[in-house]
Amino acid sequence: MKSTPAEIGARIKQARKSAQLSQTELAARLHKTMRTIQKYESGEIEPSISMINSIAYILRVSPAELIGYSKQQIQLNTLADVLCAINEIDKKIGLHFDIDVKRPPNYGKWSCALCFDGNYYCDDANVNYNADLCQFLERYYNKREQVKNYEIDQGLFDQWLDEELAYYANAYLENKERIEMTTEERLQRRNELDRQKLEVSQKDIEENQDQ
Repeated sequence: MKSTPAEIGARIKQARKSAQLSQTELAARLHKTMRTIQKYESGEIEPSISMINSIAYILRVSPAELIGYSKQQIQLNTLADVLCAINEIDKKIGLHFDIDVKRPPNYGKWSCALCFDGNYYCDDANVNYNADLCQFLERYYNKREQVKNYEIDQGLFDQWLDEELAYYANAYLENKERIEMTTEERLQRRNELDRQKLEVSQKDIEENQDQ
């Protein structure tokens, strides 16, 4: 559930007091007026994510903590846990991935990849988070390479990740509707799908012959 401005303000106030800073001191470090800090803490106005990040840095807390997001401790102790996590992603509305399988002899090496198409569109599927995930993965790749090449330390990586989590904390995912059908209904849908694929294949052959 998304936190209200008042709840965010209360957390800012508590974190400020724990850091032993006055409203005036926090305002000075943020280059804001004390009245603005008072409005943040009372919930009169809601600070932007960039401002949340700045406040969190000064108060030495995570941005996610200020907006009320609790990072879940995901237990991946076995390969089976990883496989279940992949299946859980597939159950969500808002995300869609294809599986790209490459094996010899058609390819030089054997690889499998989950592919999230940032431009993916489907009439019967809400995949509005695909582009966000692609953008995040690009940034994640760059940050991970920076750690690998000793350009930044793990602490800076963790700080960056906390900021990312705070930004996406209110992007809620719902479960796809589970479709129950009889064997007859399933076979009817399968036959219709095969018919559509055959039509597309025949159309491609005719277009190639015309060329």
